[in-house]
Amino acid sequence: MHAKNHRHTGQRGGFTLVELITAMAITAILVVVIMQLTNQGIDLWKAIREDTSTAASARVALQSISEDLESIQVRGSGKDTQWLYAEVDSAIRGVPKGLSIPKSARIIFFACPPDRNPAVGSTSSMRNNYRNLLAADPDTQGEVGTVCYRLKFRDHILNLPSRNGDTTSFPLFALYRQVVSPRNTYDNILGSNNLQSSYSQYEPSEDKNFLCENIVEMNIIFNVEYASQGGGSSDQPLYSSISVPVLSSAARGAKRRFQLYGEYADTEGNRLERARIVSAELSITALTEEGVALVEQVRLGQRRPPALEDFFSKYTRSYSRSVPLPQPL
Repeated sequence: MHAKNHRHTGQRGGFTLVELITAMAITAILVVVIMQLTNQGIDLWKAIREDTSTAASARVALQSISEDLESIQVRGSGKDTQWLYAEVDSAIRGVPKGLSIPKSARIIFFACPPDRNPAVGSTSSMRNNYRNLLAADPDTQGEVGTVCYRLKFRDHILNLPSRNGDTTSFPLFALYRQVVSPRNTYDNILGSNNLQSSYSQYEPSEDKNFLCENIVEMNIIFNVEYASQGGGSSDQPLYSSISVPVLSSAARGAKRRFQLYGEYADTEGNRLERARIVSAELSITALTEEGVALVEQVRLGQRRPPALEDFFSKYTRSYSRSVPLPQPL
């Protein structure tokens, strides 16, 4: 009787310990790499979203100011008639301690704004004003209105002013734009030698004209031409140019107040004869969403304010535009 020969196939029943450890190590490395790529993707998405949102606010402000300045109305007649008034307050009330770098800016001037048309009037009172005006005098179109831009730090949602220690409101850096109707402009403001005083009766309604939020600074540099002293004739004076930074806390030599009259300009007591604004350099600094959250935490005392240089470099974005201005007739 012959014994049967058993043949071994060499098949294995499982992985060795070394193979399992190697596979787990490779899997762990892949998971870490995937998590890092995912986190980087999320951070990139957040940055793009914040930049997009911030840029949108800045574009709204720049576009609106540019359109109004492009239609600015200045006449060379009326020596002391004031056509533009710009000022910077010392600080905005209610800004968190340690973050009081922005300035409360305001600029008032005459223009033919796009929404002066009754078909696109921003308020029913403006549309009614046009209907009544046209009914009384068809030849009077009411082209010129008074435009005011004001930068404030306040709760524009609940319409509550910001106060230190107040936790019921949520103030933000907000830019407001108000257009006084052509009829009211003609009756109460146009021809005044003190634009700030004439406009003051319409100031209480500024807060109803919210334009956009998270605007930390609104800087304007006027490029001004004026008659040089001792040069040229009275009919053809020699002109020099000067850049007057207004509404700016960063520009060197910035003025806190600039006023343009019919035949001259005033830069804090420095009179420029036969001055005219050739162009304006606009600069808008907007706060990111992360910066908004940080400001609110500082306001509530939950975090200490960061260094101003670090705050601006990390939490703000700046945008600029050059605007040529129409020249007086």
